[in-house]
Amino acid sequence: MILNKEAIRRKFSFFPNHVIISLIIVGIVGVGLRLYNFPYGIPVTLDATLYFWYAVDTNVLGHFPADYTFPNTGWPMLLSVFFSVIHSNNFIDYMTVQRFVTVAVSLITIIPVYFVCKRFFNKSFALIGAALFAVEPHIVQNSILGITDSLYVFLISTSFAFLFSENKKLVYISFAVAALSASVRYEGLLFLAVLTTIFFTRFKINKKSFLQYALVFGIYWSILLPIMFLRIHDVGDDGLTSHIIEGAKVTNRIAANQSDISPDLASFVLNGVENLFKYLGWIMIPYFVIIASLGAIIALKNKDRRLFSVILAMFILIIPSVYAYARGIQETRYLLVLMPFFSILSLFFIEKIWNKDFRNVIIILILSISVGTSFAYIEIKKIDITHEREAYEIGLQVSKITDVTNVYYPESKYLKIATIPQDRFPLSSNTIPKITTTLSTDGFSSLSDFIKNNKSAGLTHIAIDDDKSRPEFMKDVFNNIERYPYLVKVYDSNEYGYKYRLIVYKINYDLFDG
Repeated sequence: MILNKEAIRRKFSFFPNHVIISLIIVGIVGVGLRLYNFPYGIPVTLDATLYFWYAVDTNVLGHFPADYTFPNTGWPMLLSVFFSVIHSNNFIDYMTVQRFVTVAVSLITIIPVYFVCKRFFNKSFALIGAALFAVEPHIVQNSILGITDSLYVFLISTSFAFLFSENKKLVYISFAVAALSASVRYEGLLFLAVLTTIFFTRFKINKKSFLQYALVFGIYWSILLPIMFLRIHDVGDDGLTSHIIEGAKVTNRIAANQSDISPDLASFVLNGVENLFKYLGWIMIPYFVIIASLGAIIALKNKDRRLFSVILAMFILIIPSVYAYARGIQETRYLLVLMPFFSILSLFFIEKIWNKDFRNVIIILILSISVGTSFAYIEIKKIDITHEREAYEIGLQVSKITDVTNVYYPESKYLKIATIPQDRFPLSSNTIPKITTTLSTDGFSSLSDFIKNNKSAGLTHIAIDDDKSRPEFMKDVFNNIERYPYLVKVYDSNEYGYKYRLIVYKINYDLFDG
């Protein structure tokens, strides 16, 4: 029995003794999960489309475009570098690269996560923490979207890891990296408070530390200020402090009962906090909800001093999500930056059981459950590639039929890129044909009201599918078209062999009497 234990110990010692190989193995598992879920041949949509066009326009125009109003341009500026080396006439190739870049950034994030964990625990624990992050299903799914989150999480994790380095130069670099994170997501500005607090906690408050802080503070703003000035020149606001100030103004208007967002400030904050806990619980599923929670409880019970920095960082990083949730923006992506810190919290629990007789079995069980539940979660939430590809191809046909129709989200999201020419790309976004406009059906109880209210907006066609989430009057059109003699069918996707059925009707206004 002793020999068996010793043999197991020797096998496990291989991993902390060969960190690079171990991280490569973790990376391979992470790659497998991401490629399994990768939507090949399907264009990016929504926010990712804005970043795509910014990067394309940067290369086509030869300078940063001035007609984009989204807050941060750090991610599309980086993306433009990758686009500059692509030679293809197919815009889907560029979008595929966009997705691959975020996948790659998500994967290399295991390196700073490993070093962050290593600042608090030994190599064995740090490798486990990196593995827990690499297979986290929300991170995996988000990494294929081509949006800002992967880069933001990477930069925050890297900055946090450098902050605890014994090498002063790396501590200085941590502030530079944090500045870059703010250029990717303006919420990154708040992370300066974390860096400042931990900096003075580590180096004490004295004349020498103040001089050192003046240096790193200067490094931070020397990176951000040029980006802000460029933004002001192009758009009129800096995209960073301007959004934080606007958020403060909104809060003040609510406090003065001058806003329709919330009846009062207390309700506004309460709504944000309630939604925070709801989405916090959601993103911790499937495994962090248990091991990270237990780790936090153990650390709090033991008054572990290592917990201070983690809790401080999480608290500051959570603030923007509370504001977003209070305003009704219901997205879990605001909390993805917490994943590296959940990995750290989980290690407090794993450290607790490390001295148990069957610790190796328990660790294997934890990792197996993590990978297994992650795979199961991804499988359940996996994109229906066939359906998405059909929705895109059908969208190409719809865009040829009409310039204005109703929203049939999420499938109608492809209409925004359906008019991109396939034969003369890359080209500036200003030179593409008019994008098909989609009009919301929210607030309407009948088709006639919807048509009457949107006739002046150029509404010419109605697009209907059998989605059960559609408004009742839209479902009635799909099931009882004979009741609507003023609708003339011009397209039915089933007639072209698609499983996803979308029917497009032209509105005959001569027959429509309202």
